[in-house]
Amino acid sequence: MKQYTKKLLPLFFLSMLTACQSTKNPEWYDQPQVNNTEYIFAVGEGRNLNQAKKSALNNINATLWTQVDSSFSMKDSNTNINDKSYTYGSVNNHVNAKTSSVTFSGVEYTNIDNQNNIYFAQARIKKDVIIKQLKSDISNVNQKSKRLMDELKHQDPLSWWLMNREASSNLEYVNVRTAMLGAISPKDDVSAPYVLALTEQVSKIKSQLLIKIQPSKHDKKGAQYLVEKLSAQGISTTFKNTRSVTHTLRLTTELRQSVMMSAYISTKITSLQLLNKKGNVVASNEMISTGNSMSNYKISKEGAERHFSAQMDQDGLWKSLGFNG
Repeated sequence: MKQYTKKLLPLFFLSMLTACQSTKNPEWYDQPQVNNTEYIFAVGEGRNLNQAKKSALNNINATLWTQVDSSFSMKDSNTNINDKSYTYGSVNNHVNAKTSSVTFSGVEYTNIDNQNNIYFAQARIKKDVIIKQLKSDISNVNQKSKRLMDELKHQDPLSWWLMNREASSNLEYVNVRTAMLGAISPKDDVSAPYVLALTEQVSKIKSQLLIKIQPSKHDKKGAQYLVEKLSAQGISTTFKNTRSVTHTLRLTTELRQSVMMSAYISTKITSLQLLNKKGNVVASNEMISTGNSMSNYKISKEGAERHFSAQMDQDGLWKSLGFNG
């Protein structure tokens, strides 16, 4: 047994030595190429080739954000949006720069290696390619913002607001790219006036919305629940007729009650119609809610009302009112 062990020991140490040698990082990985006026370089590693490439791409973004931080360490950068001062300091307060990445096209992988199932990748991208893409991205989202603003002329304000309520993400999108562009090529100044204008318009439309709730006699609790849900969305409501009303939410409910096997059953069929100022239907839906009780109709009716609220919680306010998505 001892002789057998002695024979195995050299093989064991040889395998360990071989394993150690095989996991040595490639020389180009430990000493990556230095960024120059033409290219930005980065390296990455992973359990497979895709992970290694993704890691290298993430490090290209990290390199760019390092340049952003360096460029704006002594001064702020004006993004020149709609002639309003929007500094990088403001960008940094609203965007986590370290996790805000841009997917670049035109990336080249100059070195790839596999050592003991660990993959290594070296990527590079021309600064001119980055500059061109950043300018194109900013320009495209600016044109899209203009188109969305033009659509307001032909759409219901509430429907338009629902479609564009996340417009602030476009502003963040532009700020990220403007900060990068300013760091790489300070001389390039790309204006995106419609991006901020769209964000402001979305906020303005929301502040102007006032929905009148018009319930039937069986909808008191349902109407109050709708007020709470709309308020949670920042939408004002009223039960009165005023000139400021932009929409009317009409609830029409049919209450059916019956006894089945000693159980009192209440079924509410609620029709919801949202109308604009001209009386045109903007959205509509029908909800059926039920409740039962072994005691009386009053408790079963309360159960139907709770079921109505539960369905709206599950489906969401806007889908419950008949809007898509």
